[in-house]
Amino acid sequence: MKKTLFIAIVALVAGLTACTKPYPYTADNQLLETNPCVVTDVAMEVKIPIGFKVISQAYVDSIANVRTMENPFDMKLLRVYADTLLNANISLSAMSHIPYEKTENELDFYETSYNANGFWDTISLTRYRTENYPKIIWLEMQNAQRTLVRTLFYNDEKAQFCIDYYFPTVYYADFIAFVQSSVASVKPNQELQITMQ
Repeated sequence: MKKTLFIAIVALVAGLTACTKPYPYTADNQLLETNPCVVTDVAMEVKIPIGFKVISQAYVDSIANVRTMENPFDMKLLRVYADTLLNANISLSAMSHIPYEKTENELDFYETSYNANGFWDTISLTRYRTENYPKIIWLEMQNAQRTLVRTLFYNDEKAQFCIDYYFPTVYYADFIAFVQSSVASVKPNQELQITMQ
């Protein structure tokens, strides 16, 4: 029985790994801010594309609190960056509190679950992996005006956090390299946060 269960688990992990492909992009530091954004809430760091500035944490927390009251299983907004010239923003959200089944069900039916109101003209999903994350879901949603690239980062068990890149579609050809580089820069960070009493 134990041997059969072990074989089944190994087959499942191998199947999941086979569905993902290595992330094909690298972090081009010429496109990214020098200092990484360290997010201790989800033990990660990411380099944000050049030109984006952090939004007030008090404002972000107020949005996060409203979202949590409306839906406790919504992603928890942690940070927001904006580029007012580009009319674009980047948001980082925690996902570890969301049940695995909920996330996976939405991904199984991503064409409808992420487009219930018909806002997007096209939606695509690609599964990647890196040496730090066994699965990264890359969702690309687009219409004539806006593009959203949503990236979900997994540990061995479930989605831990998400980074959304939201920008005008007219800039897609130029800006997608910034997104690809930023995603390639994501890595774990175990930095301890010490609070003085």
